[in-house]
Amino acid sequence: MARNDKQEMIIDAALEVFREKGYANARMADIARRAGVSYGLVYHYFGSKEVLFDLIVESWWNDLYGMMETEKASNSRFREKLVNIIQFFLDTYVNKPNLISIFVSEVCRSSVYHTEEGLARFLKFFSLCEDIMVEGQERGILNKEISAHHLTYIFYGAIETFISVMVLGREPLTKKRQERATSAILHVFMDGAKA
Repeated sequence: MARNDKQEMIIDAALEVFREKGYANARMADIARRAGVSYGLVYHYFGSKEVLFDLIVESWWNDLYGMMETEKASNSRFREKLVNIIQFFLDTYVNKPNLISIFVSEVCRSSVYHTEEGLARFLKFFSLCEDIMVEGQERGILNKEISAHHLTYIFYGAIETFISVMVLGREPLTKKRQERATSAILHVFMDGAKA
C-alpha cells in the first residue's frame, strides 16, 4: 500500500517519539502533536500505537531480510558479503538514527517485543546469516569446527554491540569512523573464526 505525505509525516513523528519516550511511554497524542496533525487522523490511518509501531518494525525487518537475501544470492567474495551486512547497520545508524535507536532499545532489549512472533523475526534473520556462514565454511574461509549457528551469533553480536554503544551514547559516526568500525568488526571476526 502506497503511503501519502501525511502518513509519512506521522511515521517520522512516531519514530522520533518512540526514540525519545520509549514505546511504553509514547502516546498517540504525542505523535499527532509532533506530526502537526489531529489526533483523529493518526487513529484514522493507523488505528493504534501498536499498529503504528508494528508497521515501523515490520519495515525494518523487511529491509534487513531483503539485504540478507541479496547477499546470500550474490556471487560476491565472502568478505564483501560480511562488509555489506555491517554497512547495512552502520548506514541505517547514519541515515535513519531514529529507526536504529528503536531497533536497539525497543526490539533487541525490550522484553515486550520478545513474543513468539518477535523471536521468529530474529530467527529468520539468524537463519539467513547462518546460510552465509555455511558458505564461508564451504569455501574454506571459516573454521568448520565452530558451528555456523555460533558464528552467526558472534558476528551479529559484534555488530549489535557496536551499534548499541553508538545509539546509547548518541555518538556521531563519521565516514572515517564507519570505515574503521567495519574494518575492526571484520578483522576481529575473520581472524577469530579463520579456518
